[in-house]
Amino acid sequence: MQTTFQQLPGLLRKSCLPLLLIIAIVVSFVGILSQSGQVSEWPMDQSFVTRADLRLYRLPTGWVFQYPRFNWSGGVSASLLIGLYKLVVSPAPETLNWHAKCITTLLFLGSAYSLCLLLIRHWIFQALAFSVIASSALQFAEPSSDIIAAAFFALFMLSVRQGWPRLISSGLLILFGVSKIQLLVCSLGVGAVWYWWDVRENRMRWQIPVGMAFWLMLLMAPGLKLYGIDMVRTVKGLRTFASSYVFMFSPHQFAPSSETLAGSITSWQDVMRSVFPGARTVSDVILRYPKKYLDYLLVAGAYGVFSVLQTMGLMLIPFFRALRLRAFPAVTQLSLRFLGAAAFFSLVPPLLLRFISPRYLAVVFLPLVVLSAAAAGSSQAPRSLKITFLVCSLLTLVLNLALFSERLIRSPLMPFG
Repeated sequence: MQTTFQQLPGLLRKSCLPLLLIIAIVVSFVGILSQSGQVSEWPMDQSFVTRADLRLYRLPTGWVFQYPRFNWSGGVSASLLIGLYKLVVSPAPETLNWHAKCITTLLFLGSAYSLCLLLIRHWIFQALAFSVIASSALQFAEPSSDIIAAAFFALFMLSVRQGWPRLISSGLLILFGVSKIQLLVCSLGVGAVWYWWDVRENRMRWQIPVGMAFWLMLLMAPGLKLYGIDMVRTVKGLRTFASSYVFMFSPHQFAPSSETLAGSITSWQDVMRSVFPGARTVSDVILRYPKKYLDYLLVAGAYGVFSVLQTMGLMLIPFFRALRLRAFPAVTQLSLRFLGAAAFFSLVPPLLLRFISPRYLAVVFLPLVVLSAAAAGSSQAPRSLKITFLVCSLLTLVLNLALFSERLIRSPLMPFG
C-alpha cells in the first residue's frame, strides 16, 4: 500500500494530460451535438462542407469529378479532408455538420496535445496550456477550415521539431497553406524562414523548396486541369470588404431606414453603391475614397484588438515577458520564428479587407500558448515568469469557462467566427 501511495504523484503527472484530452473531446462533442447538425447554406462559409464531394460518377453527358476549388472557404486541403471522410462514412445531410466539427475538434485538440507533450517539460504547465487552448471554444468556430489550418500548422511545427523527413514537413506546411486561399502567402513566408534556418544550421539548400513545390503542384494540379484559372480566381474581395464595413459601421447609424447603411445590411451591393459609388473593386475604394478607407482601417484595427483580447485572454502577458527576459529554451527558437512569420502573414494582409475575427487567430493562438508554457516551465525560467504564467493562465481559463457556452452558441456567427 505504501509503495502504491508513493507512486501516485508520478501516475498523476503521466495521466493528467491524457485525461484532460479525453475530457476536452467529450465536452466538445457534447457541445457540437447540442447544435444543429445541418450545414449552413451558401453564402455562409461553412457551406464548403456540403460542396466537398470527391465522388466519381457517370451522367449521360459523361464522367463527373468535382475537385475542391482553392477559392472556396474550405480551400483545397480542408475540403479534401471532409470529402475523403464523406466518401468513407457518407453522413446524412441532417448530421453532416456534426461530423465535420467532430473531425475538426479531433485535429485541433490532438495537435494541441501533441505540441504540449513535445515542447513543455513540466506537467502542470502542460495541463494549464492545454486547458486554456481547449476551453477557448475555437474548435467550434465556423468555417472549420480555419481551425483545420491551425491544426496543420501545429503539426508542421511538431514535425520540424521532431526531425521528420523534410518531405513530410513540407507537405504539412503546404496543407496548411492551401486550407484557405489567404493562407498560401503565409505558408510561403513560414517556408522562407524555415529555409533560412535550414541553410544556416544544416547547409541544406534544396530539400525545402523542392518539397514545397512538389506538394503544391500535387494538390493544385487536378483543380487547375479541371477548372483552369477559375481554380484560384476569386471575386470575394469586394464582398468581403463590404460585409465587414456593414458589420462594423451599421450599429452606429442614427436613423435606421431603407436609405441608411443599417437598412442595407443584407445587401452589400446597395452599401457599395450608396457609400462608394462607382467603386467596382477594393482598389477603386482605396484610390477614389482614401479617407473612408482610412476610417475603415482604423475601425477594423480596433475590432482586431478586441478580437485578440477576446481570444488570447491574458496569455500575451507571459509571452511578451518571456520575450523580454529571453527565457525561451533553445529548442523552441525555430518554432518561435515560425510563430512570428505566421502572425505577420496571416493577420496583416486580411486586415486590408476585413477586421481580424477570432477564428483567424487560431493559427497563432495555439503555438503562442504552448511556447509561453514551454518558456515558463523550463528549469532555467525565472520565478517571476513562472508566477506570471500561472496567474495569467488560470485567469484566462476562468474567463474561457465562463464564456464557453456563449461562444458555443455564437460560433456560426460573425462576432465569434
